[in-house]
Amino acid sequence: MSELAQTQKRLGLLRARLLMAVASGVLLASTNAADASDDDRDRPVVWIELGGQLDQLSHDANGWLPPDLTPPISNPSPPPFGRPPILGYDGWLQLSLQPEDSDWIYAVSLRYGRAKFGPKEHHDQSYILKSAGGVYPPKYILSQYNFANSTERSQSNHTVIDFTAGKDVGLGMFGHGRSVLNFGLRYAQLNEGAIAQLTAFVSAPAKYSPGEEVHKANARIDRHFVGIGPSASWDASFPVIGSLAEGLSLDWGANAAALFGRQKSRLHLQTHVAQYRLDPAYSYFAKSTEIAHSTHTPFRRRTVFVPNVGGFASVSYHLSGAAKLSVGYRADFFFNAIDTGVYARSAATRGFYGPFASISVGIGG
Repeated sequence: MSELAQTQKRLGLLRARLLMAVASGVLLASTNAADASDDDRDRPVVWIELGGQLDQLSHDANGWLPPDLTPPISNPSPPPFGRPPILGYDGWLQLSLQPEDSDWIYAVSLRYGRAKFGPKEHHDQSYILKSAGGVYPPKYILSQYNFANSTERSQSNHTVIDFTAGKDVGLGMFGHGRSVLNFGLRYAQLNEGAIAQLTAFVSAPAKYSPGEEVHKANARIDRHFVGIGPSASWDASFPVIGSLAEGLSLDWGANAAALFGRQKSRLHLQTHVAQYRLDPAYSYFAKSTEIAHSTHTPFRRRTVFVPNVGGFASVSYHLSGAAKLSVGYRADFFFNAIDTGVYARSAATRGFYGPFASISVGIGG
């Protein structure tokens, strides 16, 4: 009888211990859930990101060399006109919204960049002097003066607007990281333009006097692409020191878009060659004779498909879960986006790549 009582006592004690363990587990789980809920409520609802980048630009293009360009006098001839810029800068503003109790993120961003080249000037000249016989300095009895002056400048700008909706899917086996898949719409506009002039005097019996042959050339080049299409991107962050709320992280990402739009190329190319000589009736007036003149205005427009891919990698410092400073490297390429041909179409890729820095600030929560 005493053994049965002892057994029942032990079973009662075991049940009590099991109930205490279950209660403790439930209490701990509810505490953790409350903490997670508190953390979610503390998370900013709106993020504002402001960034800037130093761009290196892909600048391959078919330049225009005027057909009336004079041979080199004492320096090399100027290179073909229409060279795009090589270096530029851009900046962006992004607004992100992540509602409370949701892992969906909605964002809109605007990116604008520009670059300039020139004005680049080229000067080439020479004198052929007669002997002054010691009476006058040679500069007063020039027998021939040749010179060529050219100047050119170019500019480019680009605008990219993104509308996206993304979901944080986490980094799985990597633990406490962040991984967001985004899908949306991208609009892109790329513009390039160049202006160039050439003036050359050859075979002049004296500086600016009648008797020379004058060569002139002018060029104005405008190229554009405007497109819109679906986009997808992936952004990830992984903490290396501390957490994504307070610490240092590695960030990386990739983006792709299929853009459908219009590609335009408009050029105005003009050359003129004239010969100036003394008018027999008026020895002090110059009379000109046109030797050659040409004007070309190629214009092309077509509907195109432009693939767009890019990516970035950066290091970020997170402060109090409501601010982030990032430095890294970003690249974006638009394949066959610009018609860089002169008399016939020639599609070229445009890329913008270089180091960047950004600051993000969280609001609400």
